[in-house]
Amino acid sequence: MKIIPYLMYLFLISFHETILGELTSVGGVAFDMTILIVVLTALYKGEMEALWFGFMAGLVAGAAAPDILPYRVILTVVLSVLANFLSNRINLESIVSRLVILAGMVLINRLVITSLTSTDEIFFVLFRFILPSVLYTSLWGLIFFALKDGIITPQKVKALF
Repeated sequence: MKIIPYLMYLFLISFHETILGELTSVGGVAFDMTILIVVLTALYKGEMEALWFGFMAGLVAGAAAPDILPYRVILTVVLSVLANFLSNRINLESIVSRLVILAGMVLINRLVITSLTSTDEIFFVLFRFILPSVLYTSLWGLIFFALKDGIITPQKVKALF
């Protein structure tokens, strides 16, 4: 296991949590970089890498809110292991199956974190912030999967213009 890419992922997560998080949010709808990277790691790496990276990503992402740090770490580890478990049992050749896993993990993460931190009514928060956040993160996941699978290439983009 090479450690340098994982350190770069953790740096990207911390950079997004501290600086880019506010810049990439649109009307209160935030992009969930932590869960995106954790799920991508769980989909394409082994179980132990997913477990340890989920733990470290939870620590890094939860450092901004120390009051929910233990919950964030446990939740990130559980989602990482769950995504890895599902990736071993489904067809990962389909972009739709990978997007369903990603969207489900973002939805679970947002629901749990919101229920721990928010005092608003959960249905209002669900329709106003959580579901748009799931769609926003899934859009970035779709772009990543399309680039990885070769659906979007520089030659195809160049051919459009």
